[in-house]
Amino acid sequence: MRTAGYELRTFLIAMAAFGAIMVGILMMVPGSTTLPTLADVQPQFDLAPLWETAPQVQIHVLTVLAALVLGPVQFVLPKGTPFHRAAGWLWVGSMFVTAVTSLFIREINPGGFSPIHIFSAFTFVSLPLGVWLARRGDVRGHRGVMTGLYIGLVIAGLLAAAPGRVIWDMFLG
Repeated sequence: MRTAGYELRTFLIAMAAFGAIMVGILMMVPGSTTLPTLADVQPQFDLAPLWETAPQVQIHVLTVLAALVLGPVQFVLPKGTPFHRAAGWLWVGSMFVTAVTSLFIREINPGGFSPIHIFSAFTFVSLPLGVWLARRGDVRGHRGVMTGLYIGLVIAGLLAAAPGRVIWDMFLG
């Protein structure tokens, strides 16, 4: 029998593992290990850096924002309802477009893929798996896959906020 302590311990171990993976990937992203001093950081909200980028980056950021907003809605509201299914399909569509557009964003490694593209491959495999599990009625499996995808989205978003990237410039530039 699983206890609350067991679940908390499992959660903490998973978060530590995700943190270690994030730090490892972040160390491979150029510029991320040379963080500016706090005096250089100027919190702001400026959409100009986004509108100055390529269309695929703009679409990517907008679909990421949609998925980031829809994720918690899906976690909190009742499951199995028509709204949950409709919002779920919107979330899946947003995640798919996010993954597709990411393949055309190659700022970190000009002309090639970078370590952050691992999340795209993970998404292409996990999205159909999560939908298939839901259709099979495997609620626990579906929940696990979709939660993993959302955590991956958040981690990729944090990695995308490295100094010199568009997200950094929008909020901290």
